[in-house]
Amino acid sequence: RDEVEDEGMTGISTRFILKSIDAALADSTKNMITPLSIRDSLIRQVKEQIVSPEDRKFYLQFLQKVLHEEYLSILEKEITKAFVSAYEEQAESLFDNYLDHAEAYVNNTTLKDRVTSEDMRADENFLTSIEEQIGIKGSAKNSFRADITSYMFSKLRRGDVIDWRSYGPLKEAIESKLVASVRDISRIVTKSKSRDNKQQKKFNAMVQTLIDTYGYNEESAEEVIKFASNNLWRDS
Repeated sequence: RDEVEDEGMTGISTRFILKSIDAALADSTKNMITPLSIRDSLIRQVKEQIVSPEDRKFYLQFLQKVLHEEYLSILEKEITKAFVSAYEEQAESLFDNYLDHAEAYVNNTTLKDRVTSEDMRADENFLTSIEEQIGIKGSAKNSFRADITSYMFSKLRRGDVIDWRSYGPLKEAIESKLVASVRDISRIVTKSKSRDNKQQKKFNAMVQTLIDTYGYNEESAEEVIKFASNNLWRDS
C-alpha cells in the first residue's frame, strides 16, 4: 500500500481513453476505426486536454515512440503471416526441395534435377540457407537433417499427409526464408499502380488473410498495409 499511495489518482483515466475512441469513431469517414486512428485520436486528446507540459511530453513520447514501435512489431507479425499465405506455392516448393536434398544428404545418395533430370548431389548451400534462418549451424545441421527426414518419412509410412507446415522448426525456417527479402514485400505493398498482375493477386491474398485471421475489413487492411510499407520497409 505504501508503494502505491496515489493509485487511481494519477495517470490517464478510462474516461479519457473512451473519449478518444469516441472521437476516432466520430472522425471516421468510412464507418470504421483502426489502431492507427485510435492512436492519432489519443495524440490529439493529449495535446488538447493534458494541461501539464511535463505530463503532456511524457504521454506524447509514449504514444509517438513506445506505442508506435510496439504496434509496428505487432503489425509486422500480422503482415508477415499474410505475406507467407500469399506465397503458399513458394513455401511448398521450398519444403519439397529441402526434403529431397536433406534425404540425399542423410543417405549420401544423389537426386534428380527437376529441370534437367540429371543426377546431382545434395545442395548444401540451399540446405544451409534454410537452416540458418533458425540458427542451425555447424554440426547441428547433421542431426537436424536426420531428424526431419526420419520424422517426415515416418508420417508418410503411416499414411499421413505432409506439407511445409508439418514440422514446426522447418515451417519457421521457411517462413523466415520467404520474408528475408524485405524488398519483395515492399514491392507488393507499395502503390497499386506499380503492381503487376501477379503481385496484385498476392496483394489481394494478403488482404484476405488479414480479413479472415485478424478481423480487418478490406479498407482497414489496405490502410495498415500502406502504413507498414511507409514505416517498416521504406528503406529496402
